[in-house]
Amino acid sequence: MDPHAGPEAFSESIPEHFRLPLISLDIGMKRIGVAVCDRLGLSCRGIACLPRRDPAWPRMLMKLAAEYGSRGIVAGLPRNMDGTEGPQAADAREAVRELAGATDLPIVFQDERLSTWTARERLYDMGLNEKRVREKLDQTAAAVILEDFLAAHPELTHD
Repeated sequence: MDPHAGPEAFSESIPEHFRLPLISLDIGMKRIGVAVCDRLGLSCRGIACLPRRDPAWPRMLMKLAAEYGSRGIVAGLPRNMDGTEGPQAADAREAVRELAGATDLPIVFQDERLSTWTARERLYDMGLNEKRVREKLDQTAAAVILEDFLAAHPELTHD
């Protein structure tokens, strides 16, 4: 993918060659939560949290993608509750442009409204304390984003 491509180059539509398993991202200003699904798309789990300010984060992500055999990337796109995009969405799009320069894997966006809230509730329901919730929040939000994506695209297959 062209790292200088405009926002339209990364869409919410699924490319024809998009296959399972997938890796997903919850892109924040400080951290990037990372999650993966199994090869059948039945379960998702958070696996890491990458430092966003480290210029090597795309390479770190691609090592994880290779380790888990990921065939595509789902990036959370933070939208406002009315569906509009604000500064956080612009920042996520910029991060994806940066990532596109480090990979040939197809990248799509997934609306991530309420993913952090859902992740926080899930972690508290597991009985985790505030410190553990903070430690796991970003990668759990990435898992929620991936779960939502898979639910919206049951047609996805693996090879």
